[in-house]
Amino acid sequence: MMKERRDVLALDDPLRVARAAQRSAHYDAALGVLEGCEDWSEELAEKASLLKAETLGRRDPSEALAYLASVDDLFVSAEGRFGRDIECGRLQATVRDFTSAESYYADARVLAGAVPDGAHTMAYHDLRMRWLRRECDPDAPEVALAIAHPDPSIASAAYAYRGWLHAGNRDYDAHIADLVRAVSYAARDGDEAVDVATLATSIHALAQVAFETANAGGIAAARMASDALAWTPDVRVQQFATIRAFGWDAFMRGNPGRAQWAFKEARSIAPSTTWRIMGHLDRAYVARMSGNEFWALEELAQADALAFEMPWESSYGEERQVLVTLAVLHAPADAARAQRYAALYSRIGTESINPALAVHGDRRAHALARYAQGRIEQTLGRREAAVVALREAFEIFDTASFHFRAVLAATALAELTGEDRWRDAALAHAGSYPDCPLVAVAEHAGEREQAMPPQLSPVQRQIARALWNGVDLAELSSRFSRSLYRIQRQVDAVYAAFGVTTRTALHDEARTRGLA
Repeated sequence: MMKERRDVLALDDPLRVARAAQRSAHYDAALGVLEGCEDWSEELAEKASLLKAETLGRRDPSEALAYLASVDDLFVSAEGRFGRDIECGRLQATVRDFTSAESYYADARVLAGAVPDGAHTMAYHDLRMRWLRRECDPDAPEVALAIAHPDPSIASAAYAYRGWLHAGNRDYDAHIADLVRAVSYAARDGDEAVDVATLATSIHALAQVAFETANAGGIAAARMASDALAWTPDVRVQQFATIRAFGWDAFMRGNPGRAQWAFKEARSIAPSTTWRIMGHLDRAYVARMSGNEFWALEELAQADALAFEMPWESSYGEERQVLVTLAVLHAPADAARAQRYAALYSRIGTESINPALAVHGDRRAHALARYAQGRIEQTLGRREAAVVALREAFEIFDTASFHFRAVLAATALAELTGEDRWRDAALAHAGSYPDCPLVAVAEHAGEREQAMPPQLSPVQRQIARALWNGVDLAELSSRFSRSLYRIQRQVDAVYAAFGVTTRTALHDEARTRGLA
């Protein structure tokens, strides 16, 4: 009897070690401990196999589902079968098979009363399904029950999901308040560690939404939680995105130097080629908005070199917003390339975006694409189409109080229309950030459009911008699919419109007019 007890304790220790490794986001370590767990004693094999499936599912839900199918005979107790049904339901929901998920959850519901905290656990998964289905009722009965779950990891995640229900109702103050509650668990002391991946996702979401809405309290809470979290390579995506959000917040509050350092740090830990592209684009964006076009073009060229070889159809989730940024940055001087990026974004869609991440709100993701398309139409000289797209984007960002995006859309509309109301709207949103560098950009938006010689065609305007930014004739010939002879004629027309005869003089004249 004593030997059997020692054997159980010997196996119980690895289970605890594996659970600690999984919760601290060291998945390889957890899986290493759980190797062969199917042959442990019956009670421990059930728990260990569920933990193994959950760990596998953090990286590949399909692999986790296949694993659970292979060990289905291990789950004989009510608690084991409940855990299996819950985990299968969660994984099926993750891959968007809601019918199968509900079938597993129906089986789990029958067993919920027979297992510890079964009702609370069931309520949490009902809450998660509510958000996935966009049924945004933060006062639904299961919400309060999920938040009261005794497991701090589940309670933290429940606050985050309730926040997204508020976001679905466009109550962004309540959204941020719940995300602040979710990340507060990062500093929690207790016997059981809070799941690092859960916290990392909420910290990223809070930092992103707080930056976009100029919520200084939310940014401060995200920074505190980020400093308290032990980040690991298994949550590198969330860490990268969090640092980016801090960088953009710094820029919008008048500290471009701090922003560039944040972007450099983010790029140094970029978890994929796609995110390395975004690291270059962030620096290009800030350089352009700070008036350093040469630096912007250098960063954009490096981003393009990486993007050229990228199999975009294999990209996942938020990575795809890189295409929108590529389109926006290319639009002023290379509308054709910008259009290709925008069309690719529209074609591959955003269905795989993680529902717990900040870009998941469909209206805001749609607004990003419409803003990019509006900038492209503006470059092509299709004024009416540009105004329609940009107004649609602005209305969404304005309603959501996404001030940064609203500034960009309103500024573009001011450039196109020359109407004071768009300049005033841009200034109002920029004023949400202390010392915002975009105030000056918004103030002179209409003047930049008027500073362009009116006789220039849309293509000649693109060529003019490319010329004063250092693009050579061979590149222009390739970019616009024209012979060197025809490009030279276009260049001559640009020089004549500006009253200059050399590229240096063109650059000087463009700077005098506030265009470069």
